[in-house]
Amino acid sequence: MLDLGGCIMLTALPDTLGLLAKLIKLDLSRCGALTGLPETLGQLAALRMLLLRECRSLSRLPESLGRLSALGRLTMSKCYALTALPESLGQLAALRDMDLAECLALTGLPESLGQLTALTILDLSWCCAIMRLPESLGQLAALTFLDLHDCVALTRLPESLGQLAALTYLDLTWCRSLTQLPESLGRLAALTLLDLSGCGALTELPESLGGLAALTTLSLRCCDSLTRIPESLGHIPSLSILNITLEDCSCLTRLPFFFAFMRHLSQRHLRGLSALTFPPQTVITMGMPRIRKFLIKHHHPLKILLLILAARRRRMRHLPAELWALMRDDFFCA
Repeated sequence: MLDLGGCIMLTALPDTLGLLAKLIKLDLSRCGALTGLPETLGQLAALRMLLLRECRSLSRLPESLGRLSALGRLTMSKCYALTALPESLGQLAALRDMDLAECLALTGLPESLGQLTALTILDLSWCCAIMRLPESLGQLAALTFLDLHDCVALTRLPESLGQLAALTYLDLTWCRSLTQLPESLGRLAALTLLDLSGCGALTELPESLGGLAALTTLSLRCCDSLTRIPESLGHIPSLSILNITLEDCSCLTRLPFFFAFMRHLSQRHLRGLSALTFPPQTVITMGMPRIRKFLIKHHHPLKILLLILAARRRRMRHLPAELWALMRDDFFCA
């Protein structure tokens, strides 16, 4: 192990660094004056951990980085001057954990990212300059944790996202420029947590979210452009334990029917819904039992079914007027 952490006057490393054939861990954290690393870095065949946290003047990494065949952990959080990663990054076959949090100048990731088949953790939080992610992201078959919170310039997610079969945690908190989510998102069968809090440009969610069979936590807090919640979420098998938060979704006008069957939903999850008209505010203030009762009572498809069953049981020759009114509202009104 070579620990140079906190050497704030260190500006460069000698080329002889590559002679340390048995070096397992190299810690250069908080070397604030370090501007680059020597090409001989790639000769460190035994290196498993490379820690570059808070190397605030580091603007590039050598192409030889890809030759670090044993590297399992790469930490570069708060490397404020780093603008790009070498294409050779994809050659790091053993890499499991990559932390790029708060790399404020990083504008993108190389397409070779998808070759990191062992990668399980990818932290891109506070990477404020990243506008898009490579399509190759979907090739990260082992990825379980993807943190994109406060990627404020991110406008879209790749359709290949739905190929991340092992992904359990997806944090998109305060991705303020994200205008839509890919339909493929609903194919993330292992996803347990989806946080969309503060995604202020999102106006709707894809119907495919109903396919998130393992989802237990969904946060939509402060999604202040969101106008509706897809009813397909009611198809989630774990719905009874789903923890959903809608606080301060100020454009939401209607609660979906499936809310009537969510055990963990409480009034605190529904604060700040100032535009809500269904149920009306008078019902919202009365608490969850009244909200549930209202949703069931005013669910048109359910009422239609019950009225048809009642008409058949009574052998009525003419359908009741209320049934015709409901059918007109559901099928003929815009």
